[in-house]
Amino acid sequence: MGDRWGPGGPPEDAYSRVTDPQRYASLHGVADRLVTDLVERYGVSVTDEPVRPGEVRAVRLHPRSAGSADLVVVHTEFGVRLRAGRWVEESFPRCGCDACDEEPTDLGEELGEFAADVVHGRLAEELTAGLRTRTLAVERPRSSATRSLTRDELRQLGPTGRHEWQPWPGREDT
Repeated sequence: MGDRWGPGGPPEDAYSRVTDPQRYASLHGVADRLVTDLVERYGVSVTDEPVRPGEVRAVRLHPRSAGSADLVVVHTEFGVRLRAGRWVEESFPRCGCDACDEEPTDLGEELGEFAADVVHGRLAEELTAGLRTRTLAVERPRSSATRSLTRDELRQLGPTGRHEWQPWPGREDT
């Protein structure tokens, strides 16, 4: 995060304002270089994916190992989104409003860390359902999160279970 607001924090209206939507356009280049690097180093197939609203282009990297997680690299109108495994999705930037003040350079590093966790088998996902609770937990070495789900969200995500993804094979291993 940047620190342009100082100790007083941002003004209230900064939370609903985006004055420079092109600020994160450089992340598209970071994502493209990441895809090129991963294709050169790992045994993966690459396919174009259908895009959702707000997305410009999406590419799926599918490792040639059944226990390894796919990585989908998405160019959005505003930045980059990564999807991995069965349920994980993270956006760079997370918000992009003026108040959040996320730095493109920092986000590029975070994007690379996310991809490295997927590639090196450092990603686990768990979808659970009890009588009253339904949760999705995502575990990575430097970033873990759990969120509650509605019954409808749980139904959309599919069967419950835990997935501990394996490292991608190198090009020489395939």
